[in-house]
Amino acid sequence: MTNADSSDSNRPEGATSQRPRLLATAIGLIVAVLVAEATLWLTNQPRFPVPHTFPPQFMLVGEPDAQGWVRHVNKPSTTIRFRYESDPREYFGTDRTVGHTTNSLGFRGGEFPLVETRDGGIEAIGEKPDGVLRIVFLGDSVTFGEGVHDSDTFVERVGRGLSTRLSRPIEVYNFGVGGHNTSDARWVWQRYARHLDPDLVIYTFVLNDAEPRLFRLEQTSGQPTRIPRSIEARWTEWTSQPEGWWTGSRLARLAWKLQAGWKLDRKTLGYYRELNASYSPHWHACREQLEALQQIEPTPLVVVFPMLFDLAAHPFRPVHLAITDTCSRTEIIDLWETLAGRAGNNTPELWVHPTDTHPNEIAHKFAAGVITQRLETLLRDPEQSDSAP
Repeated sequence: MTNADSSDSNRPEGATSQRPRLLATAIGLIVAVLVAEATLWLTNQPRFPVPHTFPPQFMLVGEPDAQGWVRHVNKPSTTIRFRYESDPREYFGTDRTVGHTTNSLGFRGGEFPLVETRDGGIEAIGEKPDGVLRIVFLGDSVTFGEGVHDSDTFVERVGRGLSTRLSRPIEVYNFGVGGHNTSDARWVWQRYARHLDPDLVIYTFVLNDAEPRLFRLEQTSGQPTRIPRSIEARWTEWTSQPEGWWTGSRLARLAWKLQAGWKLDRKTLGYYRELNASYSPHWHACREQLEALQQIEPTPLVVVFPMLFDLAAHPFRPVHLAITDTCSRTEIIDLWETLAGRAGNNTPELWVHPTDTHPNEIAHKFAAGVITQRLETLLRDPEQSDSAP
């Protein structure tokens, strides 16, 4: 007997029998990987949607304040077109575009009965018609209705719905501007909206309204510049297609996308919790503005529009409660429950697009339904709220 034969005879029988099993397992894994790669290639997965395109969207108004911040409104007298790379709900149309129409003052919709005077002030044109219920809406891009056709914004829907329910003429004026915070909403009221002598004022609060203002003088050039939000850089980084030698593998791309999505969710959650925390200077500034807004006449109703982030779990409930506490002198309409019920466990169903988390036409429709119903109740029974006319 040779040494080799002696070695084989001394090897445990189990070790010899494991060789085919290990080989079969390895081959099976390789085949599974190849099949998975082929499937991902054939289905063109994973996809990394490209953000929508849009033209210059804003116009600066007035002089900078002592800290260099500059106010802004929408670009006036134009149609601001957002073009998306895809149309998942067949809503955008053949050119995959949403047009946002603005008037000469830089607000969404047709001309308002307001005019800018030679000295830069604002004054009303004509008298308010008898019998008309006039409502002004203050807010940010959600109120403006980014990504939604002109007639589908919740502002326009509320106007049509109330007119039908109350059988009276309703005028609605959309003063929403992308990037506006609570301070900006108060400024819009003081500069523009109060001159309309409205019967109702509605302010839509979103969690990002606690962020600082959007435009500030750049220290080196002295020119106004847009101040990016820290979360924006993460959103761009973790939703864009990765680069590197390893991205030739579709499985590697999928793993990266899943991990990046998890990181972005955690970052988003932390960002908005920190922004609206009780110790945050941004929240303190926001709270002061909310309290000041409640001093105007008529007292605004506050609509709380939830961030479209994991609506089923509602991780920002403490912020909603803080808003309710701060706005205790007025009527609160919280839309979380309605939108959570509509979305179920699929919050992105209410996004304009996979690359645009603004509320889509579905969310605007359901929001309008809740607001319209509540306003009808208040208008028919004014004793229910001191904010009703």
